[in-house]
Amino acid sequence: MEVLDDLPHRLLLVGSSARMLAQSGARAGIRPVSIDLFADRETRACSAYCEAVNAADIGFERESLLRAAARLAPAGYGYALVYGSGLDADSAALEELARGRTLYGNPPEILRLLKTPDAFFETLRRLGIPYPESSRKLPPDPENWLLKSAHSEGGKGVRPCSRVEPDSSAYYQRRLPGKALSALFLANGEDARIIGFNTLRTAGHLVGQPFLFAGAVNRADLTPEQRRQVQTYVARLARAVSLRGLNSLDFMLDGETCRVLEVNPRPSATMALYDDDFPHGLLAAHIRACRGEMPDEMAASGTVRAFKVFFAPFDLEVSEETRWPEWCTDTPVTGTRIGVGQPVCTVCAEGTDQRQVECLIERLESELFERLYAARS
Repeated sequence: MEVLDDLPHRLLLVGSSARMLAQSGARAGIRPVSIDLFADRETRACSAYCEAVNAADIGFERESLLRAAARLAPAGYGYALVYGSGLDADSAALEELARGRTLYGNPPEILRLLKTPDAFFETLRRLGIPYPESSRKLPPDPENWLLKSAHSEGGKGVRPCSRVEPDSSAYYQRRLPGKALSALFLANGEDARIIGFNTLRTAGHLVGQPFLFAGAVNRADLTPEQRRQVQTYVARLARAVSLRGLNSLDFMLDGETCRVLEVNPRPSATMALYDDDFPHGLLAAHIRACRGEMPDEMAASGTVRAFKVFFAPFDLEVSEETRWPEWCTDTPVTGTRIGVGQPVCTVCAEGTDQRQVECLIERLESELFERLYAARS
């Protein structure tokens, strides 16, 4: 497939998992250079080059990332750059990556703004956007609060409140009951359009990370008024902050009010729930929106889609005999060693009914356990 004329022929993708971006690029004929933490089978299949680099506590080990980028997609050689997760806590690394490459995404200063608690909450206050009560000081009723790190992503830095003062990158936030929701949207610096609403899932298998992101379904139990609220928030933020490309807004319900938790100013994992609805993929739409273009229509199909990360219940070494079902993606290559509690792959399902799709995900997860750990059963 030829690369569409208006898209970059040389593209560097950087993300904790670059798979969804690489697969989306394939719809537009792009074979990118992909750098992430896994270099799984699907990412390799869609990339001209693919390499895994070292992880830090959150995201990438910076020097490993920059060395790989310099070797595989040298600055000054006509490469464009698209980034996903993994850089939220390191805008300085994004600055280095963007030097000598055309950045299609929000610039480092926007990433810093939206990932700095005081600046972010002040932006929300100024725009009249509600959010859960937040504080830098230990609340008098800590059992009703969470302690959150600004230097985290995917729920890694969120835990129940303890009786300690937060460091400079952390804050307390009142805990709301219910499920976390999100809106995936496309923006061009002035306008924004919501692609879809999602319900997010947490893993809950690690004591120190009870809110770790583990999956999503492209459905959310919202009233028309609540959807209008979120659309208003997205429009205000896109215009005030000049957001571009694919972004996501996480929020929770507090009665009839949607309260914003965070904005991820880059393509989120929920992009994978909608990419099949766009003939040339959402990566192409992301690049065009960063140039100021917006599609005439953003209608997604009625298909219910869900995914769930399968975490290793026991140590696992992937062998040549391992056979991955077609409903799995992010599958590791032969020889990969995976420790207890670490992600193995992603289980995917789709259909016409949300409950049936979510039940199917659970069944497939059980089947995958039997396939991988039959000898232990």
